[in-house]
Amino acid sequence: MTKRITYIQTPTAYVVGPGKLKVINGRLAFTTGNGAPIRLDLDALRSIYCYGPVGVTDEAMQLLLQHRIDVVWLTPAGNHCLGGLMRLDSSTVSLRVLQHRVLAHPPARLELARAIVAAKIDSQLKAARHYQRQGLAIAGKFLDQFQTILQTLPSVHSLDSLRGFEGQASALWYELFAQLLVPPWSFSGRQRRPPTDPVNALLSLGYTMLFCRAQAAAAARGFEVALGALHDFRPGRPSFACDLVEPFRVPAVDRWVITLCNQHRVQPHHFQHTPQGVRLIPEIFPRIIGSWDQHYRSANLQRSLEKCIDECVSIMKAWAPRLPEPLPDPSLVPPAGDDASASPATT
Repeated sequence: MTKRITYIQTPTAYVVGPGKLKVINGRLAFTTGNGAPIRLDLDALRSIYCYGPVGVTDEAMQLLLQHRIDVVWLTPAGNHCLGGLMRLDSSTVSLRVLQHRVLAHPPARLELARAIVAAKIDSQLKAARHYQRQGLAIAGKFLDQFQTILQTLPSVHSLDSLRGFEGQASALWYELFAQLLVPPWSFSGRQRRPPTDPVNALLSLGYTMLFCRAQAAAAARGFEVALGALHDFRPGRPSFACDLVEPFRVPAVDRWVITLCNQHRVQPHHFQHTPQGVRLIPEIFPRIIGSWDQHYRSANLQRSLEKCIDECVSIMKAWAPRLPEPLPDPSLVPPAGDDASASPATT
């Protein structure tokens, strides 16, 4: 008996393995072997996130590359990004040359890192104000502390000092975060590898999904994702993508986790303890990642991420004529107006 095909039209698809991306009657589809194939509309699709063992046939890979669709593979729990399929574009080499030159110049790198940290602390300040307006008086006592740190940043003259202030603000935020959760939820501090409790498991899942979005957006714009400002170069780490994540941890993930827990959209029994840490049970996993995607889209965070990237480009362009060693060819500086819509990174 022929299985009925389900059609999905979405810019971002999430598929949970075991399964395979393949071509059926000339159309891209995801099959699991025990259910109806899911056909993905190539005209609407921009990216696919694969959780667990998801294979791709040669024919499907050609189709994905032709349509410039990014594919990202993650662990079954969604707390680690394994790699991805992305089409290379040599036309963006000028931006990468500029990025390398700017980030090799300490004052320029510091300015870019400072902008990232300022955007992150500003997001924490805005979140505290949001919860204060909702009647949570505890949030009010943190406002002045966030504001004081934010006002200190322009006078910071080293990356180490900048990271120190970032750490202070993050500690304050997580202190507030813990007090915003209602029973039965609790949070005693960030535990990443592995997550040791349900709240940390949700944070890890959300941060990983956010990281994948940031990495894909940076690569699509032509950046060298391994070379960051705030995060040092480390072989195998996409440091620029790590930079881009920082201003969006609170709006894209932390506030989502607070809503998810406090509105009882997830329950403690939806988690299990494994040798790899606490994780969501398979039955609830697709619904939770769908919830995050809805939150990300409804808050228009992809546009905010693009604005953050625009701001990074603007800072790099401003430094181009001030570099100790000018670029070998003026044409290597992206022409003015490419980022005419650029605005400070805000969430």
